[in-house]
Amino acid sequence: GGGGAEGQGEDFLDKIDLPQIVVLGSQSSGKSSVVEALVGREFLPRGTGIVTRRPLIVQLNHTPGEKEWAEFLHLEGRKFGSYTAVRDEIVRCTDEMCGRNKAVAPQAITLRIYSPTVTNLTLVDLPGMTKVAVGDQPADIEELIRKLSVKYVGSPRAIILTVLPANDDVANSEALKLAREVDPQRMRTIGVLTKVD
Repeated sequence: GGGGAEGQGEDFLDKIDLPQIVVLGSQSSGKSSVVEALVGREFLPRGTGIVTRRPLIVQLNHTPGEKEWAEFLHLEGRKFGSYTAVRDEIVRCTDEMCGRNKAVAPQAITLRIYSPTVTNLTLVDLPGMTKVAVGDQPADIEELIRKLSVKYVGSPRAIILTVLPANDDVANSEALKLAREVDPQRMRTIGVLTKVD
């Protein structure tokens, strides 16, 4: 394959199949809170409606004896020492790719966190599943997010963390239906109940 360094990086990422935890859920189900709880840091944008509009791949790297820092694949070499700055960059590059309204893009943002207090682990936060288009979203937003989600949860090495808000009917969860399709034996699906208060 041709192309510049950026294209080669994406090809490389597609070829390696490391185990990862993929967080799946509906919009406003509490996915981002679950991701932050797993990482042990507050770094994700907050808001109402659809906030995660591109897949976010978070690679945790255990680095003993080093000071904690983060970097983005698209800004390699630039170290972030503040999680407020990380959050601002996620918002900036999401808006740059998707616009400021509610559109969704399949191009992932890769964030690497280097710290003596994390375990080597990769997490993927996906845009929330929805049935209704809002803002600039195309009418087929449900299908777009579904296809995007299948790309990540379809891997047999993906552990599917299905986020289920307690105030919703779990039996009708789109995330759970998708997890059952790609993991019918339920060997790699874990349910997480959120909003139990």
